[in-house]
Amino acid sequence: MTDNSDVLRLPERLFESGNFYLPLKQSSGDHSALHLQMPVALLEDDGLKRFIFAEFHGPGFEIIERRLLCNLLAEGGMFIDVGAHFGLYSIVLADSVPDLQCLAIEPAVDNMRVLSENVAANGLSGRITLAECALGDHTGIGHLRSNSSMGNHLAGHNSAPRESDIPVQVQTLCSLLASVLPSDYRTGPLWIKIDTEGREASVLRGAEELFSAGVVEGVLWEFRVGHLVNPDTDSIVSFFRKYDFESFSVSHSNMISVRGRKAKKTLLELGFLARLESHTS
Repeated sequence: MTDNSDVLRLPERLFESGNFYLPLKQSSGDHSALHLQMPVALLEDDGLKRFIFAEFHGPGFEIIERRLLCNLLAEGGMFIDVGAHFGLYSIVLADSVPDLQCLAIEPAVDNMRVLSENVAANGLSGRITLAECALGDHTGIGHLRSNSSMGNHLAGHNSAPRESDIPVQVQTLCSLLASVLPSDYRTGPLWIKIDTEGREASVLRGAEELFSAGVVEGVLWEFRVGHLVNPDTDSIVSFFRKYDFESFSVSHSNMISVRGRKAKKTLLELGFLARLESHTS
């Protein structure tokens, strides 16, 4: 038993051949047949420890958000996972929503390696397309900074590169979709999850064409990292208002912005609108 498995109270049966196998929970909180595998060495990562503890010992990491999306996403639609990490959202949703196609976007090469292995291990290679790049409001080369496997973000335009920064390809969402899905991405309802550690506004600016076309049904996005509120929250909410979206707090960290009566009706039926507070600032 490794030191970290003792701290996290993880059973020996979840360790094999240098990997840790984390069983994933369904939206009900019960364990499913899905799992995420990761090298044991990564259990030194503090951010990953919190994720594993919430998934294994708690109700499930961001289980409220996962339950919402499992109910909101339409059969045969598309889900774009911006900041996919090891594939939690893409894998859970591709398994739960019939004929859903997913595009999982992850800029960190080590994360992408684990993500690719998880998609294949869960038998979802035909449903999840992978893209190794960062998203922003321009195309080119950016500098990726990391304080854990779950804390990667692009350095700001005016930030001087650090020695530890990793050069990565930056795309806009529209340019990426045009290259990997040249004809299909406009044919069905589209949902987006954005977890880019405070760079969500830049991702949205690079996706304006999609919003103008009216193909986006909703967006789950991170507005708080730990105790820090995204400084762009108000401008992000204003962006959504411009396209007739309403934004609601889902949890301590995430908001959901939805367009149209159907999504709001589903939220109401699930009992979420009664306890979600509309963001009006």
